Amino acid sequence: MKKKLIAWDLGRTKCTAGLIEYEDDSQTFTCIKPSTIKLKNTNSLEELVHQIELDLDFSLSQADAICIGAAGHYDGRVLLHANPYPYSMNFADLAKTQKWPPFAVIHDYASIVCSTFTSAMQDKIKSLNKGVMNTHGRRVALGVGTGLGLKDGLLLANGDFWLGQNEAGHIGIINPPKASHSKLILHNEIMRYLAKENSITFESILTGKGLVNLYQFFYPHEGMITPEEIGEKINANQVKELTDSFAWYLGLFIGTVQLLFMPDGGIWMTGGIILNHLNILDNTNLLDGIHASPAYLSERNEYPLAALCHPDQALIGCGYYAAKRLL
Repeated sequence: MKKKLIAWDLGRTKCTAGLIEYEDDSQTFTCIKPSTIKLKNTNSLEELVHQIELDLDFSLSQADAICIGAAGHYDGRVLLHANPYPYSMNFADLAKTQKWPPFAVIHDYASIVCSTFTSAMQDKIKSLNKGVMNTHGRRVALGVGTGLGLKDGLLLANGDFWLGQNEAGHIGIINPPKASHSKLILHNEIMRYLAKENSITFESILTGKGLVNLYQFFYPHEGMITPEEIGEKINANQVKELTDSFAWYLGLFIGTVQLLFMPDGGIWMTGGIILNHLNILDNTNLLDGIHASPAYLSERNEYPLAALCHPDQALIGCGYYAAKRLL
């Protein structure tokens, strides 16, 4: 039996929504049609929903279920964000007024974890090792973009799942126990620089803002620059020192996450910086950063590590959540 599900990937500045077709017998999820809308082009949640319905040619009230993966914290009524949305995200009242079907608002990286439970992701990955995934082992979705997102989860034998509660981006950067002398000197210099104006966490490097911090450290006389402009320089191989350091800190963070979760179900990476700069994953400094924390390295080398490259991964993940929890 086929079901129609509505999925949202809602960020601070834009919303991508999709009509998902779920086939119960084959357990497949297909994004029939996606729509992306910049929030600045709408004035209210009601107007955003109206625009989504026009783009999808489908009324949300006609869906079998709705799942919204969103940045921020949903308190059961309103979606809140540290940098407030341009208008109130009162989903509870809107759902009641518009007679929505069962719906849920979940953490945006919970949807990425859920996407790994589906077959749709299997041929849309960039693998970094040959580890064999434990299907029912702990797995981690890691997002590097405007922020540093993370969510862990377990797929249960009956197709249901468990999701953890975590905010890993706010982990302080560890002093690497095993790094070359030159890497350690540079690391200490970067830490002293960041300490002047930032909390020294992985988010102060492994985000769009983090790219700006690194750029100002390595090229202090180049003036102000946006993360997008830095991205262009990364792809043009014009900022080698920055790219090498970013890759090393990404590896250091991956190693930290491996030690925290021992994820034999794999670490699955995504986010704007990862997807727009997949070449960073081929940088040898990434592996150096992972190996800078040598504990349990032989076990960790067996864990899958890959980037998810499916364009609809967040929507597919929301569809999976809706099918298993809302139908």
